[in-house]
Amino acid sequence: MSRNIIFLILAVVLVFPVAAYVYQFGLGFWKESSEWASLGGYIGGIYAPILTLLTLSVLCVQIYLQVIQHRQNLVSIQEAQLTEYLNELNFELDKNVSDGITLRTFFINILNTKNIDAIDEMDLSEVFELNQNYHKLFSMWCGAMACLKYIKTCSNLKSLESTHYAIQKNKVIAYMGPQICSSLDKYNYAMLLAVKELTGQSSSDNIEYEFWIDRSQS
Repeated sequence: MSRNIIFLILAVVLVFPVAAYVYQFGLGFWKESSEWASLGGYIGGIYAPILTLLTLSVLCVQIYLQVIQHRQNLVSIQEAQLTEYLNELNFELDKNVSDGITLRTFFINILNTKNIDAIDEMDLSEVFELNQNYHKLFSMWCGAMACLKYIKTCSNLKSLESTHYAIQKNKVIAYMGPQICSSLDKYNYAMLLAVKELTGQSSSDNIEYEFWIDRSQS
C-alpha cells in the first residue's frame, strides 16, 4: 500500500466524524453549554478510540521495523564472520602436507570423489589424526556453515526475503572452490561419524550439507 493511499485513508477517518456531525446538526457558536457539551462528548467518544488505535498501529510498525533492522544487522555480522572464517580456512588449506602437496590438494584427493558408502568404509582413525594435526579446519568449517545457515534462515523469512543467502553461498564457492567445499562437507560428515562411533551419540544422517546434497554421488 502506497504512502498516498495511507494518508488518504487517515484523512477520511479523521475528517468524516466531524463532517457527519456538522451535516446533521450544523456548526456554530451555540449559546447553550449543553450543545457544546454534546459536541465535546461526541468528538471525545469518536476520536479517543481512533487515536488510540492509530497510536498502537504506529508502535507496532516501529517495533516491526526495529525487528527487521535488528535481523539485518545480525545478517551483516554473520556475513562478516563468514568472510573471516573463509580467509582463515584458505590460510590453513594452503599449508603444505608434504613436498609440493597442500592440505587443499590432499583433501580433494582423499574425499572429493567419495560418496557416503565410501566414507562409511574409511578408517576413521585417519580422520581423527588429520583433525589432531589440523584442528582448525573442522571447527572453522562448522562455524562458516552455521553463519551460512543463519543467513539462509533470515533470507527465507517473508519479511526479510532477499538474495543474501545466494550471494553468500556463491562467495563461499568463489573463495574456496567447489571441490574443496564438497570435500569439507564430507570431512564434516566423517568427523561426526567418528564421534558417533566413539561416544555413541546420535547419527549425523539428518544434517543438511550445503555442498554435498546428494550423498550417493561423489
